[in-house]
Amino acid sequence: MPPKEKVESTEQVLQAVILADSFDERFQPITLETARCLLPLCNVPLISYTFEFLAVAGVQEVFVFCCSHSDKVKAFVKKYEKSSNMKINTIVSQELMSVGDAMRELDAKQLIDTDFILVTGDVVSNMKLDQVLEEHRARRQADKSAIMTMVLKKASPQHRSRSVGDGSLFVLDQGSKECLHYQPVKAFKSTREDRRMTMNMEIFDKHPEIQLRNDLIDCQVDICSVEVPALFTENFDYQDIRADFVHGILTSDLLGKTIHFHEVSDVYAARVRSTQMYDAVSKDIISRWTFPMVPDSNLQVGDCYEYRRGLVYKEKSVVLSRTCVVEEKVVIGANTQIAERAVLSNCVIGKNCIIGANVKIDNAYIWDNVVIKDNCVVQHSIIANDAVLEQGVTINKGCLISFKVTVGANTTVPAYSRLTALAEGGEDDLDAELISDPAVVGATGRGRSFTEAEGSDDEDDDEDPKNKQVNMLAFDMSELKLAAKEQEDSASDFESEASDLEEDQISPEEELDREVAATLDRAFQDGHDVDIAVLELNTLRMATFSNFKEMRKRVIPGVLKHIDPVAKLGSGKTAKEILSRWGPLVGKMIHDEEDQIDGAHVLHRACATLYRDVVQAQKVFAPALRYFYDEDILEEDAILEWYHSEKSQQGTDIEKKLREVAAPMIQYLEQSDSEESDGEDDEEDEDSE
Repeated sequence: MPPKEKVESTEQVLQAVILADSFDERFQPITLETARCLLPLCNVPLISYTFEFLAVAGVQEVFVFCCSHSDKVKAFVKKYEKSSNMKINTIVSQELMSVGDAMRELDAKQLIDTDFILVTGDVVSNMKLDQVLEEHRARRQADKSAIMTMVLKKASPQHRSRSVGDGSLFVLDQGSKECLHYQPVKAFKSTREDRRMTMNMEIFDKHPEIQLRNDLIDCQVDICSVEVPALFTENFDYQDIRADFVHGILTSDLLGKTIHFHEVSDVYAARVRSTQMYDAVSKDIISRWTFPMVPDSNLQVGDCYEYRRGLVYKEKSVVLSRTCVVEEKVVIGANTQIAERAVLSNCVIGKNCIIGANVKIDNAYIWDNVVIKDNCVVQHSIIANDAVLEQGVTINKGCLISFKVTVGANTTVPAYSRLTALAEGGEDDLDAELISDPAVVGATGRGRSFTEAEGSDDEDDDEDPKNKQVNMLAFDMSELKLAAKEQEDSASDFESEASDLEEDQISPEEELDREVAATLDRAFQDGHDVDIAVLELNTLRMATFSNFKEMRKRVIPGVLKHIDPVAKLGSGKTAKEILSRWGPLVGKMIHDEEDQIDGAHVLHRACATLYRDVVQAQKVFAPALRYFYDEDILEEDAILEWYHSEKSQQGTDIEKKLREVAAPMIQYLEQSDSEESDGEDDEEDEDSE
């Protein structure tokens, strides 16, 4: 393919800065031998997706900042530039230790003369930036203090493209599109302070209506003014773009700068910042969520993938035996050979690989030039270039097998193992001799187990180690619970004060119980509006990384306990008065039919628990169930599902009697449903006539 003609224009050039280094160690030992931005993602170097994203955005000049493995990055960029219409400059600095260092280097070199796009080298996205660029420029024209616009993607907390251990809590003004507060949210918090959000209440003076959001993916695509690198230079303690820079700008009274946001929802955007995200983004590419950045678009020069039924992508030169089985969601690179009775499913196979007979590969990522001999099993792992698995090898889930490792015949590699063919300290001493560990790679193997060096400068070193674990490929949360208990048993060894120890011994569930109860008590005592109470509860939910089910379990009993079954109308404590005032609060915790069924179970159990006298319990349960139905908080199908479930038919004597109280209402609902069905049948008969 001939090189594309370079863009030449007298107009202002749209520039972008790519931070190619990750400044962490999540992909080690693989990244000891190559840059993370060059790792193959569905057989295409990761940074290629970032380049394509910028090209679609109309970027004309790119500056790639790199430190580790800079020679390999420069060589790849030089090759890529030949087929690109962008001018790409590689800036190498061996002193870079953080994003802050890169931004200070950018400021020192004075390379940027206008607003620019700042991204990391692991961004995969198909969104267009026309609108956000237009909004940012218009905002800058009106207000020079608006120095940055962050692009945020809406996604549910359980969305696959969200990093499990890394989240973000944003306080936003939807009217002005201004970000008012930012706080990183980790799945596991080391201290009580980590579980709380501290925000300047003066924000409410200027912004009476705000949103607290943890349903946003921050893939670190930012539109920056030329002031941003200069602010990093002025504040030398800024290292991280979010935790330091954004947080510092938003909490500073002296700088007088503002940061805005642009929310997208119907596009794809994610960062491959961990092996867990590598797995998730790979699956999204194969499932075509990233279209047009899919394998059969052939992003690399020389690729020739064909798209087949079942989300299978295969290059023309692949050799498949007649008896091999290629199931769904599989990518196979050029010149790869698959032998008899091999079974491939949900996996990516690189170029020039040899897959032997009776091999089973599931949810795995096999890179180029890998040899897997007969009767091997590979589960949910990454195997890097030039690795060899001898006959009968089993690779259990979560393993990282680095370059040129050989695993000897009939060896089983335990889950979450990381193997390298570099000698101990070989990343620093090229003459060091590898001493293979037969216990790990077998008698005829080549390699050793890799462990992080003490004193490593990983950005996550100060965090709860469980946050690293949940970001690992194929990590099982049930195993994490076991590890968590072991860590709690020894927690006292790391506490310096008895009062701190007493606080930290409170479980997250107990703390959430107390916080929800305190929030509801304040709302009832001070006569808060329902919307204010909802805001406080949602803030608490996001700060504690809880879900709506956990909140329902506490909010419904918290409302019901304020009902006095013997109170008279006008006292403000009857079921009718309490539910009319606070019932909508319960409705804010219920969103779909599954939530409704769960809400009915919680209501049933709460009435039986709060009121030991069955007569009093009935006086609360019956009107509550009727109120929730009348207000469409619980719909007919959900109530019927609750009533007929085995769970509702079991329990204490009071629970069983409460269920009997609901029988007339159930009979009415079923009769209404039957009449509607008969009416529909009659209409169909008339139509057929």
